Amino acid sequence: MNTRIVLVLVVALLLALGHTTRSQGWAGAMDKTYVDESHCLVAPEIRGEKDHPISCFCRNAIADARYVHSTYLLSGKDRNLNGTFLTLQRNAEAECNQNYDVISQATEAKDWKWDGPEVTRTYPPDSKIEQIKPDSRGFRTVEYKVRLTFRDAQGSIAKVENFTALDRLPQDFKK
Repeated sequence: MNTRIVLVLVVALLLALGHTTRSQGWAGAMDKTYVDESHCLVAPEIRGEKDHPISCFCRNAIADARYVHSTYLLSGKDRNLNGTFLTLQRNAEAECNQNYDVISQATEAKDWKWDGPEVTRTYPPDSKIEQIKPDSRGFRTVEYKVRLTFRDAQGSIAKVENFTALDRLPQDFKK
């Protein structure tokens, strides 16, 4: 009898370990997605409604909904998260300023990929930033250049946009 209990416990632990390892793999992939800002705009760069679909907020909202859809709903792990998924889709609609059809395609399609433009940010040299007097809260307001490179399906440059944005860097910044 004790052998049977030990065997059941070992099997349960192995199953739990396998689930935890797979989940941690997804979490690592999600962390990489959130940190990569090379193909989306961050808050100071969003110039208005037209930039919402290429913002990191939009990309992250889509990534969140895709994660729940593929990890829990399609796999059948937890179909009770359908309401959560619909809420995440609605959040993506708001963050991306897009209609349901566009967001539904992005969050449910198996092979969907984020196709935001390449974003190149050029900050002034550290020596110039150090000359900017910090405000009362210890931040330096720095103007930097942003270049958006849009590519067509073949990878050729279709359009380029250049503009400036303002960032607030802490007094002890290191870019």
